[in-house]
Amino acid sequence: MIKQLLKATRLITVLLLCVGISAFAQDRKVSGKITASDDGSGIPGVNILEKGTSNGAVSDADGNYSLNISGANATLVFSAIGFETQEVSAGAQSTIDITLATDVTTLSEVIVIGYGQTTVKDATGAVASVRSEDFNGGLISS
Repeated sequence: MIKQLLKATRLITVLLLCVGISAFAQDRKVSGKITASDDGSGIPGVNILEKGTSNGAVSDADGNYSLNISGANATLVFSAIGFETQEVSAGAQSTIDITLATDVTTLSEVIVIGYGQTTVKDATGAVASVRSEDFNGGLISS
């Protein structure tokens, strides 16, 4: 009888350990809103990446996002063109709202040149041409 009780106790202990380990390893959902520091508006297109992984998401048109992360030790990296990159430790939080500060120095990476004519041999990098006929003076109708 005692041997059976010991055997049952060992089995229960092993089962509880397995359940505890699997519960610890489960992903959890983090969501929130990303806003601009200057006017408080939602920022669309912000990249949210779990640091050290390829797990990520992008904020929607209102700045909202949702992401499944691997655990409490996860660090989220928020980045967008024109804003300073920010890292936040997720901890036990399920909602993480972020305010990103504008970064005008990164805007210098985009160069627009406007003049009449050029040849391909004079230009470097990505080149696009827009003529006056390409502009629409009113609303675009489908």
